[in-house]
Amino acid sequence: MVREQSSQQPVKNEDKGEDFYSIKEASELTDVPPHTLRFWERKIPGFLRPARTTGGQRRYTDACLEKIRKLDYYVNHKGMTLVGAKRMIDEGLEPGSEAELELKNKVLSDKRVRQAVDEIVELIRKRILEEA
Repeated sequence: MVREQSSQQPVKNEDKGEDFYSIKEASELTDVPPHTLRFWERKIPGFLRPARTTGGQRRYTDACLEKIRKLDYYVNHKGMTLVGAKRMIDEGLEPGSEAELELKNKVLSDKRVRQAVDEIVELIRKRILEEA
């Protein structure tokens, strides 16, 4: 269980030897506003899972902070959606890596294929309407 501590030092989890940070501390360490952290937690259930105190306050681990930093990079610096950013992180791709570029190109080609199929469907629909 996480115990409360009033100083700015992170709370220690004696069971695992991990540091825990409040939402304010996590926000300061990652430069991501607290409301954004809460939003991301709601929008990607199970991805950011901060521990909770008995009073329900969030406590973030170093692993959570790393996920937050990566989400911030992909969403706010690369313009990706939360789902796309989560996928990149789940695949273990580091920002700026060759594998990241390959996955991004694959996603773009998938998008182009869907767009082409949509255009073909629209052409067929128009042709059928013209013949009717």
